[in-house]
Amino acid sequence: MNQFNPKKILVIKHGSLGDIVFALEPILAIQKKFNNKVIDLVTEEKFIPFFKKMNMFHQFLIDNRKDFFATLGLIKKIIFGKYDLVIDLQNSKRTNLYHFFIKIFSKAKINGSRSNVHKRYIIPPQGTESPTQGLLKQLQLLGIEEINPNFSWLENNHHDLDFDKKDIVMVIPGVSQSGKYKQWAPNKFQEICSFLEAKGFHICLVGTKHDNDAIKPILDNCTNIINLIDKSPPDVIYSVANKCKLIISNDTGPGHIASLSRVNTLWLALDNPITKANLSFRKNSHLVLKSSMADLSVDEVKDFLSNNKLIDKV
Repeated sequence: MNQFNPKKILVIKHGSLGDIVFALEPILAIQKKFNNKVIDLVTEEKFIPFFKKMNMFHQFLIDNRKDFFATLGLIKKIIFGKYDLVIDLQNSKRTNLYHFFIKIFSKAKINGSRSNVHKRYIIPPQGTESPTQGLLKQLQLLGIEEINPNFSWLENNHHDLDFDKKDIVMVIPGVSQSGKYKQWAPNKFQEICSFLEAKGFHICLVGTKHDNDAIKPILDNCTNIINLIDKSPPDVIYSVANKCKLIISNDTGPGHIASLSRVNTLWLALDNPITKANLSFRKNSHLVLKSSMADLSVDEVKDFLSNNKLIDKV
């Protein structure tokens, strides 16, 4: 398949925000390899504005993964789209079902890690590699090589925030509704923010309106706050992170967006092989892990910050 020269390509990627971030480097590698080809994307409707910023995709096929008849309609669109190559970066049971029909009713070659594909990457045991590393190895079966990714397309400086002459730490205390077990206690985040304020740092809070409970102790007890809660889509998170000295985050999607900035990122997360693989592969990542988030003390985080010189000012 390395000699395969497709003219029309379909990429499949949906999932959580974190899932999307893990796939960005592989998607950019696809763009570099096939930069003069027609490339379409299957994704959820809510992610289309984000993916449009890449200026890569010719057409978007919506897959909100809900209605049975909508699923059949999507499969029909894929088949009638007459794709030469389908690259599955989701690799779910659902997308494997798509491939069952694609193989029967089209001539498209399929790359993925599920059973109904032509060129299959065998995934090693969980915790062996990050999702990004696994997807890049999957793409190597197509002759697509790893690249040094450029995320400048995510830049958004159309805001009125003044960051000049400020030492800023981005703090992400919230998690998704399904990820509460991964959340460090809001009152402990507040103690860290107060500790950082005493050292002359400003605190930039990012997240959604669902994070109000997580940020309330910080707002009630800290004064040097830049509050971007519910004002921080991915492009703003990335752009602001680039101007920060440090990022402190739970294991959550906005944290993964912020870490693309290559600014030092302190992850407060659960101690297990999957978490380690997912969070440690970027050079700017620093991990403080516990088997239970309730067991992680404020003093441990303070000591880690100090011992690793993450809050030293130049």
